[in-house]
Amino acid sequence: MSIQKIIIIILVAILGITTGSSKKVYDIVMVYERYSAGLVKKSITLDFGEIVYLENDVKSDSTLVFVHGFGGNKDTWDRLVKELDDKYHVIVIDLPGHGESVSKKTLGYTITDQAEWLHEFLKTKKVKDFYLLGHSMGGAIALRYAGNHINNVKTLILIDAMGMEQTKSDGVKLVEQSDKNPLYDVCTKERLETLLSYSMHKSPYVPELIKDVLLQEKCARRDLEKILYEDIYKDVCCLNDIAKNIHIPTLILWGEKDRMTHIDNATLFHDTIQGSHLVILKEIGHVPMLEDPERTADEVDKFIRQINGKSKALRNNIKHSL
Repeated sequence: MSIQKIIIIILVAILGITTGSSKKVYDIVMVYERYSAGLVKKSITLDFGEIVYLENDVKSDSTLVFVHGFGGNKDTWDRLVKELDDKYHVIVIDLPGHGESVSKKTLGYTITDQAEWLHEFLKTKKVKDFYLLGHSMGGAIALRYAGNHINNVKTLILIDAMGMEQTKSDGVKLVEQSDKNPLYDVCTKERLETLLSYSMHKSPYVPELIKDVLLQEKCARRDLEKILYEDIYKDVCCLNDIAKNIHIPTLILWGEKDRMTHIDNATLFHDTIQGSHLVILKEIGHVPMLEDPERTADEVDKFIRQINGKSKALRNNIKHSL
């Protein structure tokens, strides 16, 4: 049992007794997770509404921008960021419609829309020449963003990404066969367990008290998430042409046991994006940064160091040739 798991068990036990509120316990555990990762919650108000995000105070030439998937939020990345051990400046966004950011039902949540919201956020933050990481829906958004603003992105890292489909996953088939979508119509413990089991092959420890809060939040967001889900499927399937024109270093990181975005799609991304690097994580499902944050962070760090090493070697070669 990891030290982090032991600490969370103790926190949940103590706080559950002293506060009597599952939501308060959940909020305190999230504060602890962010603190462990060196992340501080911030917000910024843009023309379309407030964006809440996490950022560390690491001084580095390398900035990593993280974009979560459908139904996720900024805290999806906490444990992966912790494993990066303060090597990089990190920004982790709550996309509009998710987490604590603006959640107007009329905002518009297609992949194109969300890539533009991301651009407005990064432009206002004056972030350029960054490493862009996207998971699932966030991978499709990252790909769309890179296609539109390629000069801003140094490296693209796609983790079990949506946006290109070669083989339908079990999760998609489940959605098509169900009169209630298990990705957003989650108002019973059974549906929450279905969501978790389809999302992850190797689920991390989640105390029942925390699951209760997740269930409450998912059910409260049901109508909004239905809008989000329908909006993203208006243009999430049409990114092949964008992928063909990506010519920056790209890592495609995929869980071997992914039931939400089939592993065949990883091969399609790899074959389409010129010069991309493909890594398959054995015995991992759709959410590698939660299932095995240490291994996922190691692959991300290794890829970035390789890219930086090649760039440095190229600069040295140019310098010596002058």
